[in-house]
Amino acid sequence: MRRRLLGVMVLFMVAGFVFTSGKVFADTDFDFYYQRIEKVTQINNPEPKGWWEKTKSLVKSGVNAVKRTWESTVTRNFAPGEGTKRWYSEKDHNIAYDVNRVKVKSVEHLLELMGVKDESKLTDGQKAMLEVYKHSTSQNIKDRMQYSYRDRINVILSDTTGFDNPGEYPNVEKDFWPYSSGFTIQMSSGRYNWPGSAESACSTFVHEFAHSFDRTIKEIIKPYGKDGSHYCNELTKPRSAFVEGWAEFNEMLDSADKVKQMNNSVSLIKREDKNKAGDYTNVEPETLSAAELLSVEGINAIILHRIATEVTGGKDKVFNAFTSTSWKLFRSLKTITSQLCKQNDDIAAIARIIDEQTLGKLSDKEFEKYIGSSDAAKEFLKNRGQATENQDAKEVTAGKVEASGKPLEIEVNTDGGNPFSVR
Repeated sequence: MRRRLLGVMVLFMVAGFVFTSGKVFADTDFDFYYQRIEKVTQINNPEPKGWWEKTKSLVKSGVNAVKRTWESTVTRNFAPGEGTKRWYSEKDHNIAYDVNRVKVKSVEHLLELMGVKDESKLTDGQKAMLEVYKHSTSQNIKDRMQYSYRDRINVILSDTTGFDNPGEYPNVEKDFWPYSSGFTIQMSSGRYNWPGSAESACSTFVHEFAHSFDRTIKEIIKPYGKDGSHYCNELTKPRSAFVEGWAEFNEMLDSADKVKQMNNSVSLIKREDKNKAGDYTNVEPETLSAAELLSVEGINAIILHRIATEVTGGKDKVFNAFTSTSWKLFRSLKTITSQLCKQNDDIAAIARIIDEQTLGKLSDKEFEKYIGSSDAAKEFLKNRGQATENQDAKEVTAGKVEASGKPLEIEVNTDGGNPFSVR
């Protein structure tokens, strides 16, 4: 979502890097805002008749594009403010949402804003937003703050109650899809309006927070393929796969269920048709090259999680490698693993995990890009032996896990290929 003027975004990215590159990693403060949709407003004529109406519609379309870009790029990130605000639709440029936005002071205040005193009176989606607010002060979030270079992040909790009927309001779900711009995280009640959704919402919040302290820039052109959407088991591109894999790895650290889901998902890989957007084919991992496997975000996430949990002190080592390479804006998984191998003596253990998750398909020359060319790396490559048999490799990739029975969280981005907006 959010097609933005590339020049404006580049300016903000460069400015953001200049202002934050020298910052000491410290606790991040969250500024929570609750906003409720008041009405859907027609901002342009969707079916103009005659040359005059068409001319007016064209001019208004240009004006709205500027306003939409400013609101989504500048206002939400740097001056969200309180009161009645306009939230422009990215799915239908002829409409916008008038929302009422208030800064949240406490749990009690949030309940008051939602119109109740008793949590049991909330909708499932509202309960999920309440739990996200509470989760922002949890130990899991506090543990990650030491790796964040941002002093402050806005979090907008969008209450779409009353506008969740897709027949009447077909664009609300996508227009209020969870995302992180780095400066701002947006979560919405409609996305989680089902029983027991709070755990999933909190996991997504961790995902978006992880995006917020990642400076990595995805590929400029179609980072998620032709349809602009992505799945945890989709073959995309190296930097995009790392960006999403990093966020999913953070979710996995907090949830054994997410670990099972992620391992299960990569038993088949989704490949999008290059000519037809949204036309996917499921393929066996064994049919892909090592480079292709490493362009799947779920495999990136699994490699990072295995290193964090199987290598001694692995979690701290992964995060230290991440923060020490944060100045590298165009990084991928090999940036992190090569840094790990420079900083630590666990090269064989790290290399074995990479080798298993890529089904033994990396050549020695390719492997050096991930583990370096130290004596320990050369020793591993010398003793590496034959590639794992297909069946064994398949079992490693799939993890021989059963689906948990809960809805599989599939992160989707429809930002039109914008490399600066993340989901």
